[in-house]
Amino acid sequence: MKATGLIVEYNPFHNGHLYHLTESLKQSQADVLIVVMSGHFTQRGEPTIVNKWERAKMALLNGADLVVELPYVYSCQSADLFAKGAVSILTHLRVNELIFGSESGNINELLTLDQIMQEDQFQKKLKQQLKSGLSLPKASAATLESFNLNHELATSPNNTLGLYYLKAIRELNSPITAGTLTRIHSDYRDLAPTHHAISSATSIRNLREKGQAIDAFVPKNVAHLLKEHYELTATYHTWEAYFPFLKQKILTLTPKGLLGIHDVEEGLENRLYAAMIKSSSFEEFMNHVKTKRYTRTRIQRICAHILTQTEKTWIRALQIENGAPYVRILGSTPTGKRYLKQIKKEVTVPIYSKFELKAHEILKHEQAVTAAYSAILPEPLCTQLNQEEYMNFPLHIER
Repeated sequence: MKATGLIVEYNPFHNGHLYHLTESLKQSQADVLIVVMSGHFTQRGEPTIVNKWERAKMALLNGADLVVELPYVYSCQSADLFAKGAVSILTHLRVNELIFGSESGNINELLTLDQIMQEDQFQKKLKQQLKSGLSLPKASAATLESFNLNHELATSPNNTLGLYYLKAIRELNSPITAGTLTRIHSDYRDLAPTHHAISSATSIRNLREKGQAIDAFVPKNVAHLLKEHYELTATYHTWEAYFPFLKQKILTLTPKGLLGIHDVEEGLENRLYAAMIKSSSFEEFMNHVKTKRYTRTRIQRICAHILTQTEKTWIRALQIENGAPYVRILGSTPTGKRYLKQIKKEVTVPIYSKFELKAHEILKHEQAVTAAYSAILPEPLCTQLNQEEYMNFPLHIER
């Protein structure tokens, strides 16, 4: 069976994702579609709109055959590590092709740019720009311009992530072939819909929080699941909802404790603590903390690390740059099950269908992630979600 892989967050699954999924199948002529999906926190450090089990169900109902979890230690990270974790999992699962969305839509253009960015001269100039205090995206743009290259090609968000996928394939010596589709009608940064049927996940979340209709932008089954979730929980998973828990953690950890959290550089711990003392909302806190150097995305990821007690010494010891050490199945269709049975003997890392106490410590950390994510839920839903982390078997969807 030929397998095609997608790397996703589905926060939530929408019509643009459905287009990506169906067109990827057409382009690759695959027999099975495998999705690597972030768990409860995204690459930009945001809590997901609904939990990973619900989002896995959305994917399976709309064309995915196998949904596997991208562990927190990769999903809530810089693009480099996010890509490394996801590509390594697809490699473990013997995927033939990875297809990602991009502004370019031209894989040869991106492969050529990837080659240029590997060159010593380019890397030397990039390091100089980073030392000057620029963020990685801005440093990359400045470096590209210095080489008379179109900086938009490498700094548009989906192109940038695509280049990290190409880098991960190369560094992991993966046999996966890369392909791309042009992202259509919306940008992930759009705060409001710009098209009648396809809109960004950000704008859909904003509409939902305001109580406005989202049915035009998501499949019917997704609209139903989202409505059902809110009727059950009366809760939106936003940073404002988590603010009381974040405030308690930051003020009780104190600067000394904050310094031990992953991605907190020396000096930032004092800034975080001082900002929290005078903040009464998450937005106020962000406005006090973020700078050109410390972007909103980076601070949000640090906030997630604080809630989940993700410490820098622990992350360093894991050597996550080498790739994910296991595969965890969240759900499958009969086609996905057949594929797993076919490749099982070829896979060289453990495949977990259920949480195990003897599992790798990266998987064990998902307990803390779920505990943090579930904290805003009313009882007994909070307890139920924590129990699901231990007890759930993969979802099985018959389409």
